[in-house]
Amino acid sequence: MRDLLQSERKPLIMGVINVTPDSFYAASRAYGEAALQLASQMVAEGADIIDVGGEATNPMIDVNETTVSVQEELERVIPVIELIKRELNVAISVDTSKAQVMREAVAAGADMINDQRALTQPGALDVALALNVPVCLMHMTPRPAGEPSLQQTLDRIQDYLIERAQVCEAAGIDQQDIIIDPGFGTGNFGKNVPENYALLGALESLTQLPYHVLAGLSRKSFIGAVLDKDFEGRLYGSIACALMAAERGVAILRVHDVGPTVDAIKMVQAVWQAQ
Repeated sequence: MRDLLQSERKPLIMGVINVTPDSFYAASRAYGEAALQLASQMVAEGADIIDVGGEATNPMIDVNETTVSVQEELERVIPVIELIKRELNVAISVDTSKAQVMREAVAAGADMINDQRALTQPGALDVALALNVPVCLMHMTPRPAGEPSLQQTLDRIQDYLIERAQVCEAAGIDQQDIIIDPGFGTGNFGKNVPENYALLGALESLTQLPYHVLAGLSRKSFIGAVLDKDFEGRLYGSIACALMAAERGVAILRVHDVGPTVDAIKMVQAVWQAQ
């Protein structure tokens, strides 16, 4: 995983597998052999990383009221990680905020921790440090009261990510092992539609920081708000957002549609190489 992060081949493509019954995009949901088949397809299409998660955080779910137990999350993700690790040559990320899930997922073969709560849950920071794998810290906090300006929102997101990254560094996590994710989305992600687009337009303010940046834009509701289309109709909008994020220097694109995104990025890279 570290070799991927340090390579010049950017952005890396992270394919999403949700081992859940309630993630917003049905095509990303898979268990057991079906999850392995989906991972195999993503690798064949060019995925660099497979992100396996066992807890949904989509806008239709209130994460403060609906939680998955540690045991249930382990039962969902560990067999899938073990299968993928055994059968495929690909880096694996575990999408979790729970310390025990982090520990057992890495033991099962995960190469990276992707934490939507930025290592703020009990024991998460200590376990991540002990596991010595790259970590992704997402901004997912409630919107403040009132109507902050777009610039205030951007500053709040950047300040939070810098603060969490510095906490990790102070604990002993190497700067090159830290990935930051501004947390595109509505609902639990704490941003409205205009704020998501302002964030996408201002991504260079994050990619200029000394951390890798991950962007997860794929098929999200702010895309649907502009296109007036449901989850199934957001492929082209997702690709457009991925290209804009790539042009702004992100290190990782987290996507549901690996093949189309890889093709689109190859076209951008062809232009970069010709300049």
